[in-house]
Amino acid sequence: MKGILKYTAALLLASTATGAAAQDLRSAYFMQTSVNRHQMNPALLDSAYVGVPLLNNINIGTTGNVGMADFVYKSNRPGYDLTTFMNPEISAGEFLGNLHDKNRIDIYLNYNLFSFAFQAFKGMNSVELNLKSSTNVTMPYELFEFMKETGAREQYSIDNLGIRTQNYLELALGHSHQINDRLKVGAKMKFLIGAAYADFNVEHMDVTMTGDQWAINADAKLAAALGKSQFSYDDSNDPATIDPNRGGKVDGLDDYSFSLPGFGLAFDFGATYKVLDNLTVSASITDLGFISWKDVNMASSRGEYTFDGFTDIWVSGDDEGNKIGDQFENLGDDLNRVFSIYDDGKGKKTQGLAATLNIGAEYTMPFYDKFRVGFLYTSRIHGRYSYHQGMLSAAVRPVKWFEANLNTSGSSTGWQLGGMLSFYVNKFNFYVASDRMIWGKFGKPFIPLNRANTNISLGFNIPM
Repeated sequence: MKGILKYTAALLLASTATGAAAQDLRSAYFMQTSVNRHQMNPALLDSAYVGVPLLNNINIGTTGNVGMADFVYKSNRPGYDLTTFMNPEISAGEFLGNLHDKNRIDIYLNYNLFSFAFQAFKGMNSVELNLKSSTNVTMPYELFEFMKETGAREQYSIDNLGIRTQNYLELALGHSHQINDRLKVGAKMKFLIGAAYADFNVEHMDVTMTGDQWAINADAKLAAALGKSQFSYDDSNDPATIDPNRGGKVDGLDDYSFSLPGFGLAFDFGATYKVLDNLTVSASITDLGFISWKDVNMASSRGEYTFDGFTDIWVSGDDEGNKIGDQFENLGDDLNRVFSIYDDGKGKKTQGLAATLNIGAEYTMPFYDKFRVGFLYTSRIHGRYSYHQGMLSAAVRPVKWFEANLNTSGSSTGWQLGGMLSFYVNKFNFYVASDRMIWGKFGKPFIPLNRANTNISLGFNIPM
């Protein structure tokens, strides 16, 4: 795909490869042998350890209420294997019937580079360096309705479309302190170094049929900071005719060079309180902070413009033209003409992190104190990318060296089943877990087809 869509898609792929604000492993919240659960609540830092560098905590996954099967279909035409939803042989009712008012996909990775915890200052202390990245996409139903049913109506109104990616390093210093037998508190200070950022935002777009063209009036904005890059322009821009006060029509980014364009600060706060001997409640708020980005490429839409319609919805010709990638490439060319934005120059932008609120309760069974149940409510505060989730967990530690967890959770992206296995022996701890276990149909390479709800996490550390 070209233009802004090509740029944001490239960042989305980079997020999965380099590191996608990131989600934590919630299956670990009620696990006694988890040394990393203080990432969700700093008061849960309760033991000294040394993380195995680059292997202590790797957590990668996706969430969403749509999947690849909603946009890619098997073709009945000879010579074609797969085709996009824009193929005329796919009915509008079949395609649109699988979508939601708000279609979203989130990709993330939380990667611990090194960490350790030690006892001092009348409490436990932690030092950690994490690579965090998140990419969030939200697409309204009306966008796909316009794309698939173009001409069925003379006017479309599209709101709240966005693509955002944020990638940064985090150096975190934490401390937990036991106030008395029942109350424990914790806090973290995080120093942030931004690596890449982009935010493409369409607040509103009116599309109206005028003759044989579509008149588009959009409020679209782009802010992008990726190294020392700069905008490239559409081939149709003639330097002799470009208004110097307007800038050229943006087609993508060029001239990449390494830079760290963002710096910021964030805090975590948390507490646990033992209400009864077998009942503990907890609460935390994490990632209260911001990153300030410099050398940000800015662009926006400018008044009304026209769009001739989707012309590259069908690929024909030789076998090379039948590939599904080529079909999406051509579809991306058309979308680039739909979202027409112009260079506004460079500037600075401060972006808040996605703060997360966690509220939990854990109950130890009186008839078997090695078996515990818990409930965790999570609210991620992130504007149009916000979500809420409730998780019911059951954990058992029959022997000191082994602990297991099984949980189920519900959110706007559906119900998921998760679990965790932790092996905790002298001077060694290994765990493997998933908040959203993988099942159902898969495409190549091992991509969930029905829903983008999957993750995997693993780690090695040395208890002290």
